[in-house]
Amino acid sequence: MSEICPVCNGFYDKQMVCQKCGMLMVQAGRLEDYSGPYSPYMGKDIFILNNDIATTGDNCCIHLYTCPGCNSLEHGSVPLVNM
Repeated sequence: MSEICPVCNGFYDKQMVCQKCGMLMVQAGRLEDYSGPYSPYMGKDIFILNNDIATTGDNCCIHLYTCPGCNSLEHGSVPLVNM
């Protein structure tokens, strides 16, 4: 059995509300896609975004969310599911 991210694979979209202005945020892809050109091939243990550390495990996928109202960025953890 393999584990996949339900957000990456379009099963559902995790909803996040902006902590600054309260608007519904837009999912902008995996955090590792924004970390650098070789980040998808590196370990998924730690990512740093705007001096905020997102620690991950082997059973989650970290996604970046943007706010259309105030342009703030947040990251959210999505648990992987077995397929």
